[in-house]
Amino acid sequence: MQFYDSFREIEKQQPFSIRRHVRNAVLSGLYLKDNALGMEDLLKKPRVQFLYFHHLFADEKNNMVMLIERLLKHHVFISYSEAVTRILSGTIDKPYIVLSSDDGFKNNLLAADVLNKYSIPACFFINPAVTELQEFDRIALHCRDKLNFPPVEFMNWDDIAYLQKSGHEIGSHTMWHDNVSTIPIDAFEEDLHKTIEIIKSKCGIVQHFAYPYGRWYDFSKAAADIVFKAGFQSCSSAIRGCHINHSETLKQEDLFIKRDHVIFGWNMNHVMWFIANNARNASVANNLYNEAL
Repeated sequence: MQFYDSFREIEKQQPFSIRRHVRNAVLSGLYLKDNALGMEDLLKKPRVQFLYFHHLFADEKNNMVMLIERLLKHHVFISYSEAVTRILSGTIDKPYIVLSSDDGFKNNLLAADVLNKYSIPACFFINPAVTELQEFDRIALHCRDKLNFPPVEFMNWDDIAYLQKSGHEIGSHTMWHDNVSTIPIDAFEEDLHKTIEIIKSKCGIVQHFAYPYGRWYDFSKAAADIVFKAGFQSCSSAIRGCHINHSETLKQEDLFIKRDHVIFGWNMNHVMWFIANNARNASVANNLYNEAL
């Protein structure tokens, strides 16, 4: 038994899907169309675009570098905290990109090395209980049951300390990657305070929270209220979209961050199309949680 260590191995586990091939063909066509019609104008639009990933295997590294180089042509990379501040203060004056990662896989260290080369800060959302797992069988079970993923090694606290020393932020992603919508609200509150206690004891500070699975129906307004009551500065989903200056003063507890998922094994033209499409459809409604309900 061993951990998976390449994206190619992961892909081999996926069954053949006609739908996936059709989707990729459509995205390639959309990219070619928008690129011919002036995609650069969309990319130059002032906004904050959050991107998040889960893993960076060695065979994905070149694509990550490629994406960063392409984004640097029209964007400025900023930290998670600066991004939240700019949205709340209405000071989005450039096209900004913010990177984060969920789940705490060990190969995030490779991503950090790439980011460090470009002096790009990121926020790494971790599950403190998972960080302390060491037995292969328990890790494999967690990956299967919680992540629908083959066994992949996780970072330990020394790894997380390295991220923090490199200038990256550490955020909370619940203790065990539980679906918040499936547990009692008081249990979620207890879980949240445990993550705060543990991460603060190891890292000194934790300001940002991202809920697992990230869809609308995986969370609730009551849960969002608890996040801000606990002292977090932001609450993040995994829903596509970007943020622009709000038309009026935006309260911290009303901000609901949208993040686009990126797999570096994908076609990077497709990622660029999603980013440009977000800019095209940018709306102040994207800043809010209640707009989705």
